[in-house]
Amino acid sequence: MTEPELTIAYSVLAEGVSRVVLPRARADTEILMVVQGTGDIAPQRDDVRIIRLKSTGVAASRNAAIREAAGKVLVFGEEDVTWLTKGLAEVRATFEDNPRLAVLLGRANDETGALRKRYPAIRESATMWNSARVGTIELAVRPELIRQAKVSFDENFGAGTPNFLGDEYIFVADANRAKLKCDYFPITFSQHPKDSSGTRFGTDADARARSRVFDRVFGQLAPVVRAALWLRNPIRFGSLARGVRFVTGAFPR
Repeated sequence: MTEPELTIAYSVLAEGVSRVVLPRARADTEILMVVQGTGDIAPQRDDVRIIRLKSTGVAASRNAAIREAAGKVLVFGEEDVTWLTKGLAEVRATFEDNPRLAVLLGRANDETGALRKRYPAIRESATMWNSARVGTIELAVRPELIRQAKVSFDENFGAGTPNFLGDEYIFVADANRAKLKCDYFPITFSQHPKDSSGTRFGTDADARARSRVFDRVFGQLAPVVRAALWLRNPIRFGSLARGVRFVTGAFPR
């Protein structure tokens, strides 16, 4: 079998398999369904491979996708994501034009066609200093380079764990530490409804999870970085006490 140009990997729970709307089959694209749990009937298509995991957490699913992807480029999907054909073609072309590129950060829009957040207008390096808001459906990787560098998603973070966000940001930070080339390009290649757990502030659980993400990325420097973030917009944390806990990392057990 010829190596596919693109792998689209979906991370889903067994009960969500039937809700995935797959893109039309293409000869140059393989689809991985990384399913956690038992039950439900997976789609029967020649371009679809099913991987079942006993583990939990989306980070584990994404690591399985990196290990198993046969495509030259890999993108990560969820049950409610829609792929934009023109954007995916641009992503593939960008990797072809940049042979050292390992991680591409792009853009996503919502169901109205509006961009989901503010994005830079031009290409720039993606680092631990400017990638904290990256979402999984905005990521594309060259799996061969990721595997060679032994970079993976930290399975202590992300949906399905107590630290239910930030696994994408940690992945980009670790790729930078591994000296992989990581760049942002203003390419919109996915669509997702407006509502997302990654966009909510104002609870202790959220502040705790975000605080731990910065610990993981910055280590001893984390309180300084968190303080700078809090001072830019203290209202987002909902209360002074919660903001202080976010900065100091001192949360009740």
